[in-house]
Amino acid sequence: MTKVFHMSEEDKTELPIVNDIYSIFRDTTRRKILSMLNTMKMTADELTQELSISRPAVEKHLKQMLEIGLIERKAETFPTLKYLYSIPEPGQELISNLYDSVETFVSSLRDEYTRRLENEEQMFLLGMSSKERYDAIKDSYKTILAKLENNEK
Repeated sequence: MTKVFHMSEEDKTELPIVNDIYSIFRDTTRRKILSMLNTMKMTADELTQELSISRPAVEKHLKQMLEIGLIERKAETFPTLKYLYSIPEPGQELISNLYDSVETFVSSLRDEYTRRLENEEQMFLLGMSSKERYDAIKDSYKTILAKLENNEK
């Protein structure tokens, strides 16, 4: 069963966190941070070293994610004070659901375009579609399918 998602303009204005979440996932560095924190707790210094960017830049990214609860920071005092960043369970669920949804979208789109291309080929072979139309659709779908294949690697 296909779920249909409808959101009115009024609903969109009531969920400002959606813009924050989109902003976080739009940024490559923040996605890398989330990927690293998904496997282990890390300090800002460790993230700085792994990402090869400045400590202030890392802290800026962490602050944006902390502000919406996507990550959390806990103090560890032994042997010295340090702050460990991690992803709480709700954040892990959000990330997992997002990636699952993207995978489902890509798979469904690939299947749909493959089916449409096969149908158009049949129409062309039966003389019910012109070569120009078939070639145009084929080129369009093949470009999209190639992008989908590249994103899976």
